[in-house]
Amino acid sequence: MIAAIMGATGLVGNALLSQLIESEHYSKVIVIGRSTPALVEHQFGAEKVQFIACQLDELHELTLTDKIDHAFCCLGTTIKQAGSEEVFIQVDKLAVLAFAKLVQAQANPALKFLVVTTAHGASAKSSVFYNRVKGELEQSLMTLALPVLNIFQPSLLLGKREESRFLEGIGQVLLGGLSWLFVGPLRQYQPIQAETVAEAMYQVALAPQAAPTTRTISNMMMHDRHHE
Repeated sequence: MIAAIMGATGLVGNALLSQLIESEHYSKVIVIGRSTPALVEHQFGAEKVQFIACQLDELHELTLTDKIDHAFCCLGTTIKQAGSEEVFIQVDKLAVLAFAKLVQAQANPALKFLVVTTAHGASAKSSVFYNRVKGELEQSLMTLALPVLNIFQPSLLLGKREESRFLEGIGQVLLGGLSWLFVGPLRQYQPIQAETVAEAMYQVALAPQAAPTTRTISNMMMHDRHHE
């Protein structure tokens, strides 16, 4: 099979890329993005990975020569990093939709599209800007009628980022050390390791799933899957 991934330099995307490279299920991994991923630690990474340099606003101009079986989208930023709400929408909503339309255009009936939205409680009607944009994204993805759509909604991501996110770093320290407090219904909000999210995406991609299917994988479901 052939996989395509966007957001491969991020926290979840980097962990997922490693799994895709090491997996015997994928003969080729196409990485689309602005920055070349580091492949030094992967013995066959350079042979298996094809990097396509592309600005996010140029995705609609891209054409893929290989038919994609599994498309993974791990794009995500913050309003502070983006600099404005408009740029945030460009990255976290419009670029994700453009990627989905890019692979959908290939008309592969076996296509699976897996996306991390990182917003528990995402809703297009939310009064919270972040949750509203994520909700609008999920709603728009569903209207595309992709053969298989899997939406992952992790809570606070734990892991070491290349770039610093001050408030998120504080949250990792405080909430990461208090993970044992998240029991019962509160487990839905328990911080989660980026590697756990990546593993869940990988496992769900390989699991049998008849089309058409749209499924949301919650934070609690990813925790439970990790402990099985």
